[in-house]
Amino acid sequence: MRPAQPFVRSPHCRLNAFSASVLPALLETHTGRDLHLATRNERRGSGTTFRQDSRVTAPHTAPSPEQIFESPRPAPPTIGMFENLSASRNGPHGVSASHGTVQAELVDKVQLNDDTVLRRLKIDTVSSDIVQLCQQKLEEGGAVYRQVKALQNMARRADRMTVAQLEREAEEEQHDYDDELSDSEAAQATPNVKKSRRERNMYEPLEAIFDAISSVPTGPDEAPEIRPKRCFRNQTEVPIPDQDHTLGYPRFIPDFSLLEDPSLRSSKLWSDRAGFIEVKASSQQRPEVDVGKREVSRILTQVANYASLHLSARPFSVFSVSIMIFGCDFCVAIFDRGGAQVSPIYDMFCNSDTFIRVIRSVTRVLGDAELGRDPSVSLAPVPLSSSSGGPAWIVDAVGSDKRRWCTTGPAIWSSLSLFGRATAVWPVREIKDNKLVGGDMILKSTWRSSDRDPESFVYQNINGSHPGLAKFITGGDAVFPYRSDKPEAITVHSLRGVPVSRGERTKVLHRLLIESVGKPVWEYQTDRELLEGLIGALKAHRFLSEQNILHRDVSAGNVLLALDPEQQGTAGFLTDLEYARMGAVITRTRQETVEAPTAYGPVRADLREPMQRTHTTFVVTQRGAGISGTLQFMSRRLLAALMSGQQSVTTTVQDDVESFLWVLLYAVLRRLVMVHLGENQERQRLKTAFCNAFGGMSLQTIYDSRISSHTLDIWALPLVEDLTSWPMRLIFQKYVVSFNAQRENDIAQHIASRLQGASRSPLLEMSRKSKKLVAADFSYDGMLGTLERSLQLLKDSPELDIKLTLRKR
Repeated sequence: MRPAQPFVRSPHCRLNAFSASVLPALLETHTGRDLHLATRNERRGSGTTFRQDSRVTAPHTAPSPEQIFESPRPAPPTIGMFENLSASRNGPHGVSASHGTVQAELVDKVQLNDDTVLRRLKIDTVSSDIVQLCQQKLEEGGAVYRQVKALQNMARRADRMTVAQLEREAEEEQHDYDDELSDSEAAQATPNVKKSRRERNMYEPLEAIFDAISSVPTGPDEAPEIRPKRCFRNQTEVPIPDQDHTLGYPRFIPDFSLLEDPSLRSSKLWSDRAGFIEVKASSQQRPEVDVGKREVSRILTQVANYASLHLSARPFSVFSVSIMIFGCDFCVAIFDRGGAQVSPIYDMFCNSDTFIRVIRSVTRVLGDAELGRDPSVSLAPVPLSSSSGGPAWIVDAVGSDKRRWCTTGPAIWSSLSLFGRATAVWPVREIKDNKLVGGDMILKSTWRSSDRDPESFVYQNINGSHPGLAKFITGGDAVFPYRSDKPEAITVHSLRGVPVSRGERTKVLHRLLIESVGKPVWEYQTDRELLEGLIGALKAHRFLSEQNILHRDVSAGNVLLALDPEQQGTAGFLTDLEYARMGAVITRTRQETVEAPTAYGPVRADLREPMQRTHTTFVVTQRGAGISGTLQFMSRRLLAALMSGQQSVTTTVQDDVESFLWVLLYAVLRRLVMVHLGENQERQRLKTAFCNAFGGMSLQTIYDSRISSHTLDIWALPLVEDLTSWPMRLIFQKYVVSFNAQRENDIAQHIASRLQGASRSPLLEMSRKSKKLVAADFSYDGMLGTLERSLQLLKDSPELDIKLTLRKR
């Protein structure tokens, strides 16, 4: 039997009671029906279907009537703000939101008609004799020739239709397909899973053409030591990651995959794909960018999504190669962390020489690094790979540390962000003479902007240490291994072969080595473990703030639970200082131990022991931007600023503290979905609640979720009530009250601005008290006090805690 839950009276109760009695009358009298509707109580519906009222502005703004009733026009967020923390891109906010976000970012990052693309693929190294043999297969009578003619006929028929007609036809086919699915199948399907009939008809002739080109015997000009045996195969199943990078991996299917070996045809892993092809029926469906309308064509958006998943599933890749075929035309795109380079468009058969060279190069000529693998990383020997349960990778020296490192398991974290920092985190150990030595470490790779100080700079300028902060060992920019005489950093520009002029910005691959080893917050076993971990990280955040360093990107990927709390000194720790804001000038104090002088005359007794010498320097920093962070964990104030188009709002401590609350909610919901297996109605409700809270892939949907009090109302779900302790639920109950008070404060301020005389006083007084209490809730003392009180309840009554294990109901 669950223990009785005490009634906790919040200091906001007086304000809520006052607003319940005073506000409605004032609203009716002074502002009419619409404001009354905007402040009506939101009632929880059945299951997890909640009404989200997006008409009231987020906290800490001075809303106009227009802002109260209309959602502000959002400023376009960057892809990096989303990272890969959404619950599922197949949920209520789905693929269309993802396409829209990628499209907005692509507009300014695509270079069309770029001749350097084909040079990077080294198509000129393909033997002319090989090209001639392939041309004979395509142009002379036979099975392949008939497939060429069939493909040309299909393209001619499709070219008679407009792009709008083709897309409408495909949508109608998709609707017919959806009608045939069961409810469970429909819940998992996305618009990308079902290809159009015209595209599917092109698969057979295209695959025959690819095989004809790649199967021509190798000539003497192609060195056997670099001769791979890749092949293109039509994709029939949704590719998946090697491990669960996120709770719901997006379900996108390329038309063809470039497999590392023909034997991998049945593999569903993205990591077994070296590239991919997207097919469209008509030459009119080509890649295009309309800068004026801020739009890119559908094929470019789709390929960008594939590149995002491809790079995420192969975290030691620095770019992704794709081929786009539309009708009988084609081009090649290379996606990296700076954008996309797209080659000129060619006809596959009028320019058969170029087409053959491209297909032959990617299947039989290029090495792994030339198809995107990080040049500073190599595949470990088979015994080491076998012991890690999959491919193991050897990483060159990090920073000034000359040791080499070997991964000991799959990536702990791999971002889905295409143009953001693309963070990847790996467990590693030192490798020496092909043997693993020393203890476990964490290797973090990220793409930093060249005009910002690297993350390692922040760690190096922290005074002292804190158990709740990741223990930094070393860090530095990754360099090309074969340029030892003059090391060159791996950057987007260097990969593209473009010289960087002085002051020009580019993305730089940066690595950190961290001694702290942890696990994701959603892998907690008990509520006590989660709360202790979060408290440790929050205290580390305060430790940094006291040194004028503000994290600014608190998210579920940046708070870890310690695998060995005794060694770490706390149950959880904070990582990822890439976006930290430091003061324009900070002091850096370094202490070193020096031996007492003994050779220069008489020495006082108290100087015969080693002493501490202190050096203090003043460092001018290059850090800090307007608004940064991961949108799903951003404070409501910052989301509102982005929605109104602001980009220079300063992040505060209160914003970061609020992010810890969203981390807690994310961890609880994700863990409950993981431990409650199956597809029954209860789990579906839980997944829906998760998707409502964290599944948004656009700024608008995330903002709408945050301004609704229902986002924190998950404790009322029966399943959540069964699988969480009531001390944990008390935390969310408190902040539901806090958010409601925050909302009423905004409304009260607006109404007061329209009233005259004494009638304003009670509203202004309510607003002042509400604002003060809400600010206290999101201070360090307020949040720590709330978490520590719930933790103390669990310590005092261990039977209240619930141990979560994988189970099926």
